[in-house]
Amino acid sequence: MKKQVLIKDGAFLNMIVSAAETFKLETYGILLGYRTETGYTVEYAIPLVTPERSPYHIKPNPRREARIKELISSLQLGVEIIGDFHSHTQLKDVKALPIPSPDDIAGMEEGNVYIIIAINEKERDVEWQHNVDDSISGTLENFHLKMRAFEMRGKRQYRSLKVICPVATGIV
Repeated sequence: MKKQVLIKDGAFLNMIVSAAETFKLETYGILLGYRTETGYTVEYAIPLVTPERSPYHIKPNPRREARIKELISSLQLGVEIIGDFHSHTQLKDVKALPIPSPDDIAGMEEGNVYIIIAINEKERDVEWQHNVDDSISGTLENFHLKMRAFEMRGKRQYRSLKVICPVATGIV
């Protein structure tokens, strides 16, 4: 059985709003939740505002990210940091794809989940749906978004995980 990522309502909302807000620049945030026998459950997605951003990459501030991680740990919410999310954005006529770049892969660690959101200008309205590549996609306002999840397998190999988000697709 393929591993999956269950994304809860608030986490989904935070990720897509963050990607839309920073459209033309990448967004970045951390994922809080827990690991399960079948994969991961993402309870919260917290966008971070201090990373250095460009249309091509994002560079987190390690000192500030460490401070946030300590803060979250001290809150004892019953969740832990299980990975991160970021967006890939359309650049002029070049559509964004939710596939890890070499820089993305270099920053990935085994045991964590990584969600990539491709955000492009909408060409037509599309209802949110599950796709054959285990992603979810749909339109919102002027944007078409596609969300995929990954985890590392070894040093330089990654595998995709099935994205489950009932609030987006209505499918469990």
